[in-house]
Amino acid sequence: MAAYTTDTLKPLYHSAIVDWQKKNFPELELLEKNWTTYFGGQASFALMAKIGKIKSELIEYGKFAGQPKFELAGKMSGNMFFSARDIIKAQCSTEFGSVQQHRISLEAATGDEAKYCILRIMAEELRHAYQMFWVLDHDATWRKLGMGDVAAETMDELLAMKTGEHVLDAFNIEFTEFLDNIVFGALIDLVGKYQLDMQKVFAYAPMARSMAPMFSEEGFHLGTGKRFLREYSVESAGGKGKWSFPEIQRCINQWYPRGLEMFGNEHGGTTTVEFGFKDKTNGQAQGEYIEEVRQILEHVNIGIVVARNPKHSPQDARRVVNEILQTGNKVDSVGADEIIYLPSNKFFRRRGLPEYALQPFNLRGELLTDGGKPVGEDAYFKYLATQLPTTYLKCPDYAKFLGMYKKAHENGNGHSW
Repeated sequence: MAAYTTDTLKPLYHSAIVDWQKKNFPELELLEKNWTTYFGGQASFALMAKIGKIKSELIEYGKFAGQPKFELAGKMSGNMFFSARDIIKAQCSTEFGSVQQHRISLEAATGDEAKYCILRIMAEELRHAYQMFWVLDHDATWRKLGMGDVAAETMDELLAMKTGEHVLDAFNIEFTEFLDNIVFGALIDLVGKYQLDMQKVFAYAPMARSMAPMFSEEGFHLGTGKRFLREYSVESAGGKGKWSFPEIQRCINQWYPRGLEMFGNEHGGTTTVEFGFKDKTNGQAQGEYIEEVRQILEHVNIGIVVARNPKHSPQDARRVVNEILQTGNKVDSVGADEIIYLPSNKFFRRRGLPEYALQPFNLRGELLTDGGKPVGEDAYFKYLATQLPTTYLKCPDYAKFLGMYKKAHENGNGHSW
């Protein structure tokens, strides 16, 4: 028995997404032509909605727990209705946004296999956007008396978004090299996995039914990022990598803070649980994410150690990694500057708790000080320039961060010390 049924959008928005694809992702035709070469007997890509099964027909969390899930958006009242719309909009924005980002550096891929993996990711992200349109388009009750056609307004807004205009910061950063595609897959698609998993309980049933097929596809995206991140790091350990260890580390430093912020404020998320839209608060999910990123980087570092010490077992390599992390010493031909580190969750934050958002913390989570006081913006910006990719420093997103930081610290404000 199939794990899902399929459906298509009404002609108006089906055609609109096809037009969007032709403009933003014309390489889809290339992927379809060569699908079997790279993905064998796996089901070919098709632009359609996949409606999966849900664990329970009853709301599982929050103040409506035990009641039937909402089949119609119009049955949700007030804040719940618009909160659901906002989550669907944000989810869809990430899908469109990632397609636009991946395309920027697609042709810089390190080989055909890597390129086609990214093409597949782009295609499946496009399908996920299509899925969110289905959630809005198939239910006429998104058009509420006195509120206009909420679905149409939302879909039209999404179709018009460009890089720099999306809901979440992580999807407004222009890729500058193919390493961005890979680190994005390892760190940002991992957040996507958490969001889709949390939303399997969604109190609005059409959204809940959309999650399992999307979650299944997201596994390939995350797997691609993890695989090539390890591969590139191991190549660097052998002296033949395209990117050095410092370059890989700086790319991690750029993307990890944005991944953390995708969960929202660490103390927030209770409303979405109360509405039955997710099963975890922001802080709970973010804490699990931090630990999983740590494990991903440990796996990368084990690969680096084994590349230098082929006779080491994974257990031996893990011991070496832990010793390097604890002592900072060179161990078994691997120096402290030849492994990848997890940045502090306080580093380079623009959103989150006020004690570290837009504050001058270093990679280790230590406040940068001068004379017992936090350093000035010039010193902090000079420090960031040594820890972030040089290509990113020229991007509009970094200029935006600098502007936010300066505004937060105008007239000596911005510090709680």
